[in-house]
Amino acid sequence: MSRTEANFWRKVHKVANKSYSREMFLTNKSESKEIVSYLQNGNFVGAAIDVAEQGRKHKFHPFKFLHNEIMLQTGPARLARIANVPLYGMIIVYDSKAQKHRLRITGPYSNENIENSTQLILRDMEPIVKNNIDQLFHDVFHLFSLTQLKDHMIAPSPKKKIVLPLAPIKSLKTELPLNFSPRYESHVTSWHPHRDFAYNLIKEHKPKTILELGVHYGDSYFTFCQACEELELNAMLYGVDHWKGDDQSGHYKEDVFEEVNLYNQEFHSENSTLLRMNFYEAREEFENSTIDLLHIDGSHDYESVQNDFESWLPKMSKGGKVLIHDILVKREDFGVKRFWEEISKAYETQSHLEGFGLGIVNC
Repeated sequence: MSRTEANFWRKVHKVANKSYSREMFLTNKSESKEIVSYLQNGNFVGAAIDVAEQGRKHKFHPFKFLHNEIMLQTGPARLARIANVPLYGMIIVYDSKAQKHRLRITGPYSNENIENSTQLILRDMEPIVKNNIDQLFHDVFHLFSLTQLKDHMIAPSPKKKIVLPLAPIKSLKTELPLNFSPRYESHVTSWHPHRDFAYNLIKEHKPKTILELGVHYGDSYFTFCQACEELELNAMLYGVDHWKGDDQSGHYKEDVFEEVNLYNQEFHSENSTLLRMNFYEAREEFENSTIDLLHIDGSHDYESVQNDFESWLPKMSKGGKVLIHDILVKREDFGVKRFWEEISKAYETQSHLEGFGLGIVNC
C-alpha cells in the first residue's frame, strides 16, 4: 500500500487500540500461540477475512455474495478450528440517523467445515450490506476477484488433460522453475542447503508416500510438501514428531508445534498429516513396503539413528529412498557420521555434501 494509506491505517489502529480490551494482534508481530491462548480463555478475536497481506500468498476460496463470486481467504475460520472455539460473523455499519456505528454479530457457527461456516456468515451479512451498499461495500466485488488477487494467492493446480493412448505426445517445454523457491522458511537453517537437491530428487523419484521422522520447525518437511504440490504429484505426506525437543536440538514449548500445525492446515491440509507421537507409535500406523521416501532427522546419537533406520526399513517400498541428515557433523553427541560410514559399505548410497550433509540410501 502507499505511504499515505499506511499512515492512515496506523492512525486507525492507534484509535482502535484505545477502544478494545487489549491492543490489536498484528500478524507480523504476534505469535500464533498468543492468539490461540487468548481465544481459549473465552475471549473474542475480530479477524478480517478480506485481507491479502503484502508479500505473502494465501489459499483463497470462492464464495457467493449478493449474486457475485468473491475470493476470500479462510484464515480466521482456521484459527477458530485450531483454538476449538465457535465462529461468528461481525459487521460494522454506520447508522446515519443516529450518527453512530452499530455492530452486528451473527452465529455461532461450527469450526469443522470452515468454508460452509464462512458462506453462512456471508449469507447473514447480505441483507445488511444490501441496505447499506453506499458504505463502500461495493469495493469487495472489485478488490476480491480472481483478477485482482492473482499476485496474492496460491493458485490451485490446473487439471491435467487426458491424453488417449494412441494420441501423439507433444514435446513441451517445462514451466517448472530452474531453482526451488521455498515459500516457508524458519530461522533454523541447517536444512536450507538441501532444498534444491530435495526438489530435484522428488521430481526424479516421484514418491507416492513421504514420511519424515523429526519435523521440528518444518523446513525440510514443507520443502517436500511444496515440491509435491508444484510437481503436481499425487503424494501423501506424514510428519512425525512429539514436538518437545531433546538435549541436542534443545527443549521447546508448545508454540513450535502450533506454528507448524497452523502452516500445515493453511497450505497443505489436503495431503499432509502431522502425527504427534513418538517414532515407535507411528510405526504401527504404516504397513510394510508402503513408504517411498523416508527422511530421518530425529535424535542424532548413534543408537537412535541406527534404531530409526533398522526399525523403519521394512516399511520402505522396493526402490524407495531413505534420507539421513547430518552425516558430516563431527560432535561427540552426534553419531550420524559414524553410522553413515558403516551403512555406506552395505547399501547403494549417494551424498549431498552441502551444509551438515544429507545421505541417501537406495532400498
